[in-house]
Amino acid sequence: MQPQLFDRRQAIAAAMSTGMFAGLLGVSTVARAVTLQIENEPKADSITAKQIADSCWIAGVTWTDQQCEEVAAAINQKLKMLRVVRENPPVEDTPMPLAFLPSFFVANSTPSEPTPPKQPAVHWSENIELPEWTSMKDVVNWSIPQLAVGIRKGCFTSVELTEFYLERLTSVNEKLLCTVTMNPNAIESAKMRDSELKQGKDRGILHGIPWGAKDIISIQGLPTSWGVGRYADRHWETTATVAKRLEDAGAVLLAKLSVGTMAWGDEWHRGKTKNPWNPEQGSSGSSAGSASAVAARAVPFALGTETLGSIVSPTRVCATSGLRPTFGRVSRAGCMTLAWTMDKVGPIANRVEDCAIIFRELLGVDGSDPTVVERPYEWPAPIELRGMKIGTLARLRPSEEQFKEWLVDHGAEMVPIEFPAAPMSLMLEALSAEAASVHDSLFRSAKDDQELGKWGPTFREAQWIRAIDYLHGVRSRVKMIRETEDKLQQVDFLIGDGDLARMNLTGHPSLVVAFGKEKERNRPMTVVLTGRMFSEAKLLEIGRLLQQSNPPVVLES
Repeated sequence: MQPQLFDRRQAIAAAMSTGMFAGLLGVSTVARAVTLQIENEPKADSITAKQIADSCWIAGVTWTDQQCEEVAAAINQKLKMLRVVRENPPVEDTPMPLAFLPSFFVANSTPSEPTPPKQPAVHWSENIELPEWTSMKDVVNWSIPQLAVGIRKGCFTSVELTEFYLERLTSVNEKLLCTVTMNPNAIESAKMRDSELKQGKDRGILHGIPWGAKDIISIQGLPTSWGVGRYADRHWETTATVAKRLEDAGAVLLAKLSVGTMAWGDEWHRGKTKNPWNPEQGSSGSSAGSASAVAARAVPFALGTETLGSIVSPTRVCATSGLRPTFGRVSRAGCMTLAWTMDKVGPIANRVEDCAIIFRELLGVDGSDPTVVERPYEWPAPIELRGMKIGTLARLRPSEEQFKEWLVDHGAEMVPIEFPAAPMSLMLEALSAEAASVHDSLFRSAKDDQELGKWGPTFREAQWIRAIDYLHGVRSRVKMIRETEDKLQQVDFLIGDGDLARMNLTGHPSLVVAFGKEKERNRPMTVVLTGRMFSEAKLLEIGRLLQQSNPPVVLES
């Protein structure tokens, strides 16, 4: 016998007759809801602000007429994309690209002491020739290896270096607004590093080197604000994995650096972080303070995070260097979550060489972030530019054209790359839905949009994201990941970010390199290099060679 097919009204009526809903909502409530649903089914192709207002009770909120207009407009744009996607849905056997590991979260299922990452040592030597210098001010242009040698040769101590950078950071902060909280224990930590060296304990190349942390990275004993005013004095009980690894490597934390409210933009609860090359301009974000402080030579290096451009964008604007690693190479444990399937942590420094050194210290599983995988990282990576195949997009920035000419002069071959079209806006529901979920408490308790930074409209819109459509978007990423990797396998690397949204959704790595000097302005040019999964070593080596050949102009302090 063929199963009986119910139309929508019959199904609802049958459910009501069985009492399926009655125990949850009450028969009268359900009856009214069903009647409204049947009698007021949308007849038009678009959603109106009135319909949004009438439906606010579903989300348990009350919004203004303007906010309802914003949500209606956003939903209507999404409906257009959804119609296209529903005509071409992912095939049934498309996997769900999420590592769901229930046992990971069960007590005693993982070692209490995670195995430290086993990576090859960074090649450096105390025989490095140091630049001439007359005062501590000269060291702002030194590399991490040069600073490391300077400490070991007795040119200065970690305490002296830390005191110098604390003073410098305090000074530039008046103009740049890049610092949230100074570390009151910085000098004491530097004293410990100096004492360890005297006792023969050398933690490695970062021993005694100061650094700054984006203020979504938790540090035990220091507040972590996420750029939100009400969180300005909030402390976390733990230290983020990346911060702990830098501490274990001997680095000295100077300060927590500014972040746009909940990791969007350069505006936070005290104001806007500025670009040191042009203090009339914001530094971009959300790693606003990290890029600004590094570009101002107020910290030797910093950590940033990226979900949708938050390392690439501020490093380009502030004309410095930064690495957004492959998704899953660096633990996010202890860092504010914006999107579980998109967040990455990476280094920001003026020299690519320094980014490569810092990156090594961040690698490896930690027993806390289930997305982290172990992959080899060998840097410096021997490469030969002659014969390399370099991917190029249809449009290149002037600085990218100059980089392209440099590569051609060194014997590289250019290969045009065009990525297949993809339902990007649907896939970006991952960011909207995940961020709205993480920050739902703040969203619902915020007095006004100012407290939410730029997130207010997105969080309101996210209340209408259907679970089915979210999952369609996440599953659609599988195809785009494969297509993107296939294209990148045809070349050694790509000039440009290849579309920030695409590469952040697929998890491919990008490196921003500051080099040379712009003709119009007295500041470095920047170029973005994007590579295959886990190709950071190659990207970093090419970036290092470019900076060696075309050193970036230095900011005059």
